[in-house]
Amino acid sequence: MIVQGQSAGLDYTISLKDASLAISLGEQEIIVRDRAGRLYSLYQNGRHHRRSLNGQILQKQQTAAGRQRRWLDPIEAAALIDFAAQRFRQVLDALRRPDWNWITPPDQPAALSEVFAAIELGARFDSVTAQSDAAQFAAVYSPIGILPPDQYLALVLQATEGCSFNTCTFCDLYHQPFRIKTPDEFRAHLREVRAYLGDSLRLRNRSIFLGAANALAIPMSRLRPIFDIIAQEFNCHSERSDAWRPTGALRRTWAESLPDQLETLRRSASQSDKMGIYAFLDAFTGTRKDIDDYRVLAERGLRRVYIGLESGHDPLLEFVRKPGHAADAIETVRAIKAAGVNVGVIVMIGLGGDRFSAGHIADTIDVLNAMQLGVGDLIYFSDLVEAPGTPYPALALNHSIRALTSEERSAQRTAIRNRLRVNGVKFSNYDVREFVY
Repeated sequence: MIVQGQSAGLDYTISLKDASLAISLGEQEIIVRDRAGRLYSLYQNGRHHRRSLNGQILQKQQTAAGRQRRWLDPIEAAALIDFAAQRFRQVLDALRRPDWNWITPPDQPAALSEVFAAIELGARFDSVTAQSDAAQFAAVYSPIGILPPDQYLALVLQATEGCSFNTCTFCDLYHQPFRIKTPDEFRAHLREVRAYLGDSLRLRNRSIFLGAANALAIPMSRLRPIFDIIAQEFNCHSERSDAWRPTGALRRTWAESLPDQLETLRRSASQSDKMGIYAFLDAFTGTRKDIDDYRVLAERGLRRVYIGLESGHDPLLEFVRKPGHAADAIETVRAIKAAGVNVGVIVMIGLGGDRFSAGHIADTIDVLNAMQLGVGDLIYFSDLVEAPGTPYPALALNHSIRALTSEERSAQRTAIRNRLRVNGVKFSNYDVREFVY
């Protein structure tokens, strides 16, 4: 439902959907909340802000120098949240003013009552409420390191904590020891998540992402009960859909502000109202399961598995201390696909710099072509981000490796893509610096 009105010389547009509420003042300000009232995003004068459930806010802006991004400090974040709450109170006041003029009114009185209730809920989500909310999030979840872009609005359920090997020199996402939750712990976690999110689940009701870094590494004897618990608590099944496609350039101001991934997820589940399960898996551990194992998981709702290939060049994988070899990735992907499950393969652009570039390109092309990817599969190109504190920068320096320029990275990406023999595969870029859950 979209309604429009005017008051005191200002134009208001209110968009109330099942999962979100968006209010815009003119064309330079859009505030989006989920149906629990939590701030999701705020666009203002070219700056896009996205709030994470952990309380952090990422600011993005396109400038002449390129795309700029930074995390707001706590004082800035609190001020932004209070501004959004105050703006919602302003909208409530405007709706009650005698000079309010409906341009596009609600269809019926009940709809207007729903609009008022949603706005009032959002007006109460100020910095004090947000701080308490972030504390509740930390009590329910371990840190969420990363998700694939098409799963940014998934419902994350953490069957594991940490990473099962945690040796990659370029990664700083998983600091706690690897641990698998018992079935009782997982069921309790699931129910705590549902209680915490409340009506925010409407924004995350099209897919489940089983975390954390490598959840499908769990042995089958312990993994089956976890899938069964999800099936008992949610409506999951194995029906597949090939309707997914990476979000593109929508109307610019709305594209960064509205829950754009929501519509993507809805398209991917358009053939059914039942949720599917998605997860990461490393190629080395993936070889420990066979086709029958993946079929069992598919029957329980597994739809897509994301493999961090990074590179098909074994010397580079050894250099960055990533377990396994390229052949493991081929074997794992083929087994998953033979079981009727789609894959998302992640290739890291710029990894190994100038020293490994030629081998990285040639062998990655060969490996991707050998995987027999097709309709419903994804290939993500993710630029290397040299995170401070990780071993990779020092490792590269000690071996006199020069980082690739942006032009060289673009050329590497193009060289790989242009020589792939994959029909129906969707391609997209994957910027880990823009992940917000």
